[in-house]
Amino acid sequence: MGRVKADYEELRKAQILENQARFANLGLHKIIGDLPTKSKSVKKKNNNKVNYFSAPLRRSNRLQENSALPAINGDVEDDIKKKPDNVLPFLSLKHGFKANLSPEALARRCTRLKVGVICHCCSEKKLCGEEDCKRCGDFDVDQPCLGKTECSICHSSNGVLCRRCLKMRYGEELEEVRANKGWVCPHCVEEKGIKPYWMCNRALCLKMRNIAPAGSSVISKVRKMGYKSVAHLLMAELQGVVKWR
Repeated sequence: MGRVKADYEELRKAQILENQARFANLGLHKIIGDLPTKSKSVKKKNNNKVNYFSAPLRRSNRLQENSALPAINGDVEDDIKKKPDNVLPFLSLKHGFKANLSPEALARRCTRLKVGVICHCCSEKKLCGEEDCKRCGDFDVDQPCLGKTECSICHSSNGVLCRRCLKMRYGEELEEVRANKGWVCPHCVEEKGIKPYWMCNRALCLKMRNIAPAGSSVISKVRKMGYKSVAHLLMAELQGVVKWR
């Protein structure tokens, strides 16, 4: 056993000498000597958490000029009430205070949410801007919005379309629809079978019919291809007349 171990050690030493001679011929010793022996120490990151509640609040220049952040004391609620609604300080809920808006400010902010009517196609809830609309002009929620359509059959949200969607999506004018008391929305047209291949081209409605949605980019294609609206282009596609995607 000892003899075998001695032979192994001799073979190992001979192999080491042979490898060293080969490295010397290749010039690897010089290259290894030029390499830096000490590696740069990696600085450890400081992962200390910042206490944002103790740090001063960052305010814009406009708010700093108009008002300063009140001190956190017993009179802070009185200071808040004296400030205008648009320059109320941002107080931490940790202190237990809330910057409540005045009833007048809340009424102004909630006007659009209460008065505006959602368009079924674009899902935007905003004031229509029509001159003779008492709902959007006088904020009378009991009046209908003249800037939105209403279906004479379903009288539901499916038939509420704004002027832009009515024109771009279906090629109809709001004044003509408003004058036509028997106007029918695309959902009811499809359900009653009044006009073949005519349907609502809202994205969600098209997905329910396993049809790829026609986004806002299709409007430019409609004009280039000479169709009156998106609905007319989809109708031609369903009939196999044209392929645009």
